Amino acid sequence: MNIEMRVINHASPLCKDVVELRNKILRCPLGMSLYDEDLTDEKHQFIVIAMIKQVVAACILIKPLHEHQVQFRQMAVDSDFQRKGIGSMLIRYAENFCLLNKYEQIELHARKTAVTFYKNNGYEVAGEEFIEVGIPHFMMIKKIEKIENIQ
Repeated sequence: MNIEMRVINHASPLCKDVVELRNKILRCPLGMSLYDEDLTDEKHQFIVIAMIKQVVAACILIKPLHEHQVQFRQMAVDSDFQRKGIGSMLIRYAENFCLLNKYEQIELHARKTAVTFYKNNGYEVAGEEFIEVGIPHFMMIKKIEKIENIQ
């Protein structure tokens, strides 16, 4: 499978596809719509995407928090491409982008059902369970120190 990873910004024409994917994977199953949310802050965030055959197959947003810290947000992998390693590849690519931009720590809010995925990618739970968008989440963090192989 030929996968192209890249970083785009809010002005990219692919942003529409990213919002559609996030809505389909992250909001519709909860009976919600991403289109009802205020997304204006996202223009200050980086968007990492995985493209397969010119289609956005996965995405993750990177929100700078401080000089050396970011938050990964809204990771979504299209249903057709889940459990094929694309999510882990996307995480590694996003982490390497962060390192190249001098970020040292990543935090994220993981859905309870995704905690094992993030643990398998080197993230640690940092705190108690909390509710976000109506479902259980955990804060997770990872310190990044070196560029890992991108596969």
